[in-house]
Amino acid sequence: MKKIIFNKKFTFILTSMVFGAFALQAQAQDTIKLGMTSALTGPFNEFGEGNRRGVVLAIEMFNKNGGLNGKKAELAEALDDQLVPDRAVQNMRRILDNKDIVAIVAPAGSGPALATMDMLEADGRPVCNPLAQSPQVTLKNGEGKPPRANIVSMAITNKSEATALGQVLGTKYKSVGILHESTAYGVTGAEMTKAAMLAKNPAVKVEVESYNQRSQDMASQVARMQRAGVEAILVIGLGADFAVIRKNISRSNLKVAIYGSTGAVTPPYIEGAGSLTLGTRTMSPTAFGVRPLQPTAQNFVDQYRAAHGTDRWYGSDQANPQLTLGTIVGHAYDCTRILLESMKVAGTTERGAVIAAMNKLKDFKGVTIDSISFTPDNHDAFGAKDLGLFEMIKAQDGKMYLSPVKE
Repeated sequence: MKKIIFNKKFTFILTSMVFGAFALQAQAQDTIKLGMTSALTGPFNEFGEGNRRGVVLAIEMFNKNGGLNGKKAELAEALDDQLVPDRAVQNMRRILDNKDIVAIVAPAGSGPALATMDMLEADGRPVCNPLAQSPQVTLKNGEGKPPRANIVSMAITNKSEATALGQVLGTKYKSVGILHESTAYGVTGAEMTKAAMLAKNPAVKVEVESYNQRSQDMASQVARMQRAGVEAILVIGLGADFAVIRKNISRSNLKVAIYGSTGAVTPPYIEGAGSLTLGTRTMSPTAFGVRPLQPTAQNFVDQYRAAHGTDRWYGSDQANPQLTLGTIVGHAYDCTRILLESMKVAGTTERGAVIAAMNKLKDFKGVTIDSISFTPDNHDAFGAKDLGLFEMIKAQDGKMYLSPVKE
C-alpha cells in the first residue's frame, strides 16, 4: 500500500484555501442582501430606475443609522425586465436561487408583478410591492379573503384610486369615457372606476375603450368617444401612452376634461405632450402634495436632491418636487424601509420573524402617507382617504407641476 505524504508547503496551501473559503462565506453573510427586478431600461424605465433609486437611498439611510446588529444592507441583485412579464419571471428565478437574499422589492407594473407573485408567495421570503396596483398582488383569492402572507404593498391600489376617481367623475359629469390599457392594471382599473361612478350616480353614461401598450395611434378610440359625446376622458395606463392619446385628443379638436390614473401622469407624459398636459387631473397622495412636507417626506426629498439633483424624477423646481417623485421613488424607498424596519423589530433576518413584524407594523411614518399600518388581514397601505385631486398647472416661471384642486 502506498503512503500519502503531505509536505508542509502543501498543508499550508490547503489550510489557506479552506480558511479563505470560510472567510468569503462569512463575508457574504456580513451584509443584509435585498433583491429586485424592474424596468431599469426601455420605454417605461421611469418606474424601474425610479424604484431602484428609492431602494438605494433607503439602504444608505439604514446603513448610516447603524444597520442591524452591526450588519449593513446592500442591493445584491438589481435586474432589468423592461416591464416585460416573461423577463421578470426569469429574473425572479435568478433572485430566488440566491439564498443569501433575505427580502425582495417586487417588480414595477401589474404585468410583471402578477407574473411573479405566485413564485414569491411560494418561496416565502418577505416582499414589498412598490407600484403594481392590481388587487391580486396582495389579494390572490379576492377581497374579504386573507392576503398573501409574505407580501405587503405600498402601491396606490386600483380600488382606492377607482373609489376616489369615481366619486369625482360621478359627481361632475353626465357622460364619461374611460380609455385603458389592455393589461390587468388597465382592465381592473376601468372596471372598478366604472362601478364607483355608477355607485355615485347611476345615471352617468360610461363609454369604455382599450388599447395596447406602446400603440402609436389611438385616434379610432378617441373618435368613438367623440361620437358618444363624453364630457370627460379618463386614461388608465402609463405616461408614454397617455402622451400619444393626449395628442390624438388635441388633433380631433375634442374639448373635454382630461383625467389620468396615477401611473399615467408621470414624467413621460409631460415630456411627450408638453403644454397639452395643462389642466390634466389625477389622484395622488395628499400627504406629498401639501406644503410644508412632513419630516419623513422632507428628509427623503433632501436625500434624493443631494444624490441626483433636480432631474426628471424630481422636476425642475427645487422647492416643489413632482408628485411622481413620491409615488415612484418614494414608494420603493418606503418599501425598503418597511422590510428593513421589520428586520430591526424582529432582531433578525429570519423570514418568519420578519413577516410577523411586518404584520404588526403600526403608525410607521412614510413619504407619501402619514401613517403606514399592516395587520394579518390587511397588507395594503393605501386607502381612498389617503388620495386627493390634483391638476397640472403652469407657474409664473413657466414650470409645470401638479397642484391640489380646491373645490
